[in-house]
Amino acid sequence: MNLIHLQQISRRYQMGGETVHALREVSLEIQRGEYVAIMGPSGSGKSSLLNIIGMLDDASEGEYYFLDKGVHTLKEKQRSQLYKQYIGFVFQAYHLIDELTVYENIETPLIYQNVKSSERQAMVADILDRFQIVGKKGLFPTQLSGGQQQLVGIARATAKRAPLMM
Repeated sequence: MNLIHLQQISRRYQMGGETVHALREVSLEIQRGEYVAIMGPSGSGKSSLLNIIGMLDDASEGEYYFLDKGVHTLKEKQRSQLYKQYIGFVFQAYHLIDELTVYENIETPLIYQNVKSSERQAMVADILDRFQIVGKKGLFPTQLSGGQQQLVGIARATAKRAPLMM
């Protein structure tokens, strides 16, 4: 079973009166456990491709299968459930919630996954220990350095134990 299978994915945007082709007929397969780097010059469609793979955006054309489910045929609510359950994001700008502590920021995606409280506590404790940030668990993002915020963002995505990390 493929983790990701893209067939002839294209993405077009309207900018003013012009059509911009961000992606043209991209096909790609990614297996579970595989590490993939997407590289290219500015404007080559990397972000567009990642947004489609991460289910943040739709392709204009083509077919997208995630764990053999046809993402291109799913309604938004179904895609949202798939996204919440199977995809972990590490954002370039961290996207930590300023009003939440380190502990709460790591715990938040687990709440959305309906993980039971006792299991969540154990998972967050494990992540805090693994990332060596136990001493920071009560701090807010504004009390952390940029590198520490980035580490918390990675810890949060890892806590989810998602098969796809982006």
